[in-house]
Amino acid sequence: MAQHQDHYAVLGVASGATLDEIKRSYRRLALANHPDRHPGDVEAEERFRAVSTAYAVLSDPVQRTKYDAQRHLPVGLFDQPVTMQTARDLLSAVVGDVFGRQRRERRRGRDVRYTLTVDLAEAALGSEHEIQFEALGPCVSCGGTGAKPDGRPPTTCPLCHGRGEVKGEGFLARHTTCGRCTGTGMIQLDPCETCRGRGARREARSFKVRLPPGTEGGAEKVIQNHGEPGQFGGGPGNLRVTVSVRPHAWLRREGQDIHCDLFVSPLEAARGGKVPVPTLTGSALLELPPGVATGAKLRLRGKGVPSEGGRAGDQLVTVVVETANLSSRAGAVAAALEGLERALQAEPQALPKRAAQRGLK
Repeated sequence: MAQHQDHYAVLGVASGATLDEIKRSYRRLALANHPDRHPGDVEAEERFRAVSTAYAVLSDPVQRTKYDAQRHLPVGLFDQPVTMQTARDLLSAVVGDVFGRQRRERRRGRDVRYTLTVDLAEAALGSEHEIQFEALGPCVSCGGTGAKPDGRPPTTCPLCHGRGEVKGEGFLARHTTCGRCTGTGMIQLDPCETCRGRGARREARSFKVRLPPGTEGGAEKVIQNHGEPGQFGGGPGNLRVTVSVRPHAWLRREGQDIHCDLFVSPLEAARGGKVPVPTLTGSALLELPPGVATGAKLRLRGKGVPSEGGRAGDQLVTVVVETANLSSRAGAVAAALEGLERALQAEPQALPKRAAQRGLK
């Protein structure tokens, strides 16, 4: 059910506040929630927008008068069919305070997200990495209380009376987060100078992350209780590490198998023998059968992706006979082939199919 935003509650001032009081509160809240001070904090951005909207309305005498005349009624209350959700919203708006609202609910800390980029071999074979980043953590100076050491303890917010939210005026007014205490229900009389009363501050943090063998790109590693700190006794969030795998120059993964193309010269293809092949663990020798052609698939068993407690996959090698580089030496190649042709013609039995096709005896 759509409702008016209580601009007075957002700014943490009474409905009869003067323009100077509104300005002071706006400056304090806008500075505390400015996006430049909280990069990536969606909640801070929403609070900043709400504070800016509230000030734009209440600082203009015409808009404030119009808002005061309309603020007691929810928007579109009778413009939609009654559903179970709208019935619940109506009941909550009318009798919410009769049942009482929980004061300073425990708030679990937000999760911290980090993208770890690794090589294909590091993900497939398993590896350990130390990651470093900046995130909110408990303030060391105040121990997360938000109060200055040896200072006065926080007191109950006089505007919301410790509830962390304010109910607007009117029969169907909504509850809005208190702008005076930003929803904490408490006012710091002697705020910590390091964290400015928040109980948390951005700091450099580092963790060791172990990737098990067989890790795939897009996998998420969750490190419990290493996210942002909670409030009012709530537990910390988690650290969520998403794995990103760099493309390999020669190798590509398909399940537990590794695929690659092996480029060989015509001489190597005709002669056969052992040639080096790139693998996850370095170079390995692959036996080429004599006369191998482009498109032939060879297998290196056990050179694929291992799994915890299981066998490793294989590496499948597709042979590609390179002929494009022969064009630059076409003359020399033609002369060599003509010599080979004359030698073979001297012994027709060396080319039995060709001899039969051309009527040679």
